[in-house]
Amino acid sequence: MPKKTATRRSRRLPPIVTAVVQPVTKRLSRMEALLMEMRSEQDVHLKHIARLQSQIDVVAAETKAQGVKIRRLPQLLNPRRR
Repeated sequence: MPKKTATRRSRRLPPIVTAVVQPVTKRLSRMEALLMEMRSEQDVHLKHIARLQSQIDVVAAETKAQGVKIRRLPQLLNPRRR
């Protein structure tokens, strides 16, 4: 006589339904908070880049005023290329 296995009586939900556990408004608010955080980080980086660019402009103006030619600059930027 074949042995009977216990059958599962609970219904399985599709994976999409089980993934949508949190309400849409909660997920949207989290996305909005993440976007605001990313924007503030971007502002910090842009301010830092602007400060560095102004320093580069000052150095470039000083070297141009002195008539100094920087010949080794491409080698410094890309040391593998020779």
